Amino acid sequence: MGYTIHPTDRAPSGVLADGPVAVMTSQRNTASADFVQATMRRLLTTRLERAMRSWRRSTRSERHFHFAYEHVLGTSLELRVTAVRECAAQRAEAETLAEIDRLALVLSGWSSTSELALWLATHDADVPVSAELAEVLHASARWREQTRGAFDPAAQAILDRLRGGDTDDAFVHAPGAALRKPLWLVDRGAGTARRLTRRAVTLDAIAKGYIVARAALRARAVEGVVDVLLNVGGDVQHYGEHAVVGGVADPIAAAENAPPIAVVRLRNAALATSGGYRRGFLLDGRRVSHIVDPRTARPAEQIVSASVIAPECTTADALSTAFSVMSARESVAIADSLGDVGCLLVEADGRITTNKSWDDRAVTARP
Repeated sequence: MGYTIHPTDRAPSGVLADGPVAVMTSQRNTASADFVQATMRRLLTTRLERAMRSWRRSTRSERHFHFAYEHVLGTSLELRVTAVRECAAQRAEAETLAEIDRLALVLSGWSSTSELALWLATHDADVPVSAELAEVLHASARWREQTRGAFDPAAQAILDRLRGGDTDDAFVHAPGAALRKPLWLVDRGAGTARRLTRRAVTLDAIAKGYIVARAALRARAVEGVVDVLLNVGGDVQHYGEHAVVGGVADPIAAAENAPPIAVVRLRNAALATSGGYRRGFLLDGRRVSHIVDPRTARPAEQIVSASVIAPECTTADALSTAFSVMSARESVAIADSLGDVGCLLVEADGRITTNKSWDDRAVTARP
């Protein structure tokens, strides 16, 4: 679009007449040319960016890498990385191990010098704590409340007494109000935590999941890494572009290498399984689960295996423990209320219960 110069305003060919009309024409033509040039530059830039993205996709060669370690957090570690360069996968491996080591110094329940151990030695005092310890303490209290005590760090006190052969009715059959009182108070803004109980407590049922989630996220942040699948002792976390599949061990099968009871698809999600079918102790002459119901102070017997899919492993870890002592109906109700949590529950009589969120991710019941 431009101005039209009428004949009375026109100068001889090749010469612009003096005056306002000629000046406006010159300015407008210049602006129009600048606009056209800017538009062309944008179009060329856009097309070049599209071509570069297409070229990167066509030339990016994704490779798969596998790393395995023993004696990590007291168990085995398996890390699978998809990356465009080997050095990126190796960096992801290093970042994973470094984050696990760092958080173990904070959350280990086995080390007497961890931050958690030092905090547990305090009582009724506002103690400065790291953001990580505060976060796990806060999450533990939240799941204790949301599961109405089915998840409870104070279950360790019950387990210790039962393993010692103490089945005193006053303690075992009636845990009482002491087990239902708050265990601690956390002020995340101030960075402090106050321990309110002297009972034995443990964060083992949630801390490993938290460490796995954080370590996998750190590995995924490495430039050139496309997918990360981290499995530490059955706590599994995936972050990345492509879905992966994971199997759930059959708790009824005698052989540990038996076909999985279920296979599910994970993408930016976690999978954790709890159950006492591989571990336990003798109580009154019979073998029982190492998982106890804090509400009854008795070992879990109805559910032999509880598997949970959640966005991150902290939640999956805590809920798989809680669902091990809850009824299938209670567990499904909690999972459904959370929206993005799936569960698979195997009962002692072989019955299997799942919710819709689990079914939506299921690949097959038995491959």
